[in-house]
Amino acid sequence: MYYKLKCLIASDAGHPDPDLWKEIKEKSKLKTIKKNKVLVDVGSNQKYLYFVAIGSFVVLATSKEGEQKAVWFHFDELFYIATAPDSFFRDQPTKYEIRALEDSVVIRFSRPCFDLWISKYPSFRRFYHQCIITDNVLRQEIKTQCIISCPKEFLAYLKASFTPFVDRVSSKYLAHFLGMSPEWLCKLKKRMVT
Repeated sequence: MYYKLKCLIASDAGHPDPDLWKEIKEKSKLKTIKKNKVLVDVGSNQKYLYFVAIGSFVVLATSKEGEQKAVWFHFDELFYIATAPDSFFRDQPTKYEIRALEDSVVIRFSRPCFDLWISKYPSFRRFYHQCIITDNVLRQEIKTQCIISCPKEFLAYLKASFTPFVDRVSSKYLAHFLGMSPEWLCKLKKRMVT
C-alpha cells in the first residue's frame, strides 16, 4: 500500500530519507473504506489528510434544498491527496462529506505529523508542494474547460484527458459535477457513441 507513496516522495531524490520513511510507517495508519461508506462526515473537525492508495472518493456538499451534490473527486491515479480543506486548514467543522466510490484504502496522516514532516524533510515538502501545485493547476484546467465548453465537449474532454472521471464515477455523481440530471448525462453519453 505504501509503494506508490514511497515512489512519489522519492521522485526527486531517488529514494526517501530513511528516517522519514520510518516515521511515515510508524505514524500513519492504513484505513480500508468500503464502497459507499463515509471517510469524512459533514460537521466533523478534520485533523487528518488522506493519501488515496487504492480506490476513489467523491467530495459532496449539500445544497440549500438539502440535496448532496458532487463537487470534486479523488482517485488513486489522480488527485490522490484528500481532506476537508475548510476543516484541515482553517480548523472549523467541515461542510463536506467524502464518500468512497469503490472499495478503497487510504494512508491517514495526522496534521501534527504532516506539519512536522514538511518542516523536517525536504523530500516530503517537495512531494506535498508538487501535489498541491499539480492538483490546483489541473483543477483550474478542468473548471476552465467546464465553463468554456458545451456539455458534450466537456464530457469528451474529461474522457480524453481525465478518464477516471468518466470511467470510475457513477452517472449520478458525474451528472451533479457537470450540473445536469443523470438522465441528461445518459442521453449525452449515447450521443457521443453514435
